[in-house]
Amino acid sequence: MELRQLKYFIEVARVEHMTQASENLHVAQSAVSRQITKLEEELGIKLFDRIGRNMQLTAVGQDFLRQAKIGLQELQKAQAIVEEYADPTIGEIRVGLPNSIATKVLPAVISAFQEKYPDITYRFMEGSNRDLKQMLVNGALDMTFLSPVPKEDDEIMPHRFFDEKLKLIVPSRHRLAGEHSVSLEDLADEKFILYPEDFDLYHLVEDTARMKGLVLETIFQSRDFHTIQGLVGAGLGISILPEMILDGAIFKETRSIALMDQELRRSVGIITTKRRNMSPSETLFRDFLLGYFDSRDSTS
Repeated sequence: MELRQLKYFIEVARVEHMTQASENLHVAQSAVSRQITKLEEELGIKLFDRIGRNMQLTAVGQDFLRQAKIGLQELQKAQAIVEEYADPTIGEIRVGLPNSIATKVLPAVISAFQEKYPDITYRFMEGSNRDLKQMLVNGALDMTFLSPVPKEDDEIMPHRFFDEKLKLIVPSRHRLAGEHSVSLEDLADEKFILYPEDFDLYHLVEDTARMKGLVLETIFQSRDFHTIQGLVGAGLGISILPEMILDGAIFKETRSIALMDQELRRSVGIITTKRRNMSPSETLFRDFLLGYFDSRDSTS
């Protein structure tokens, strides 16, 4: 059984017409007919009923079609893997992006990588840190950005890029709007607009406050950082957000203020799985990221 036989069979089954299938495949009709006949002879079964000019699948042909589609997909995946090892500058990388990662730095680094390796494509998936880690372990992702970067365990390998500070944002008319820096203790009586409990960022802020003997009054939670900024700008409360999210994107109705608490920072990086070896294109991307952020740190 040959790969082209499966391709021809699936196309004939799809259009139910030999001539149309051959035109779609850009192959002579006689060649398609010959390969279908050869496939039936090799299997020892009749896959199609010829009704006039139409080709209709037999009952066993319908069962074979379902498996043939799966088989063809797996063969094409295997072929892509082999081609990628022959040329690591091609391939597809499935990358996870957590909701709390900035929308500014990632597009810049991916754009820089794509300029250097234009034939490598991406599939991006968003989610929480917990969901993305599980998707990586389950094989749905090749790597994922995370913040904070978890410790190495039996399933994942972390690659830390840099640490990011958190900053306070307040309404432009807030009593602290003119301050250069403040501490959490200065915010004891404030109302907070934060993120849901399944965000690691939430626990970083809450745990730091608890360590200082503070209980933050959270009046609203949102997964969308633009929503949080909008609510702060409307004077409904204050918030603590990652520095990169605010970089160049601070709402005019708000002010950002440095936080003196050293605990309010988080690591940013990626994790990869230990369950399989990285493909050549994935290795290229990981190494590019490490070099990109190393040079970024040295010039900042």
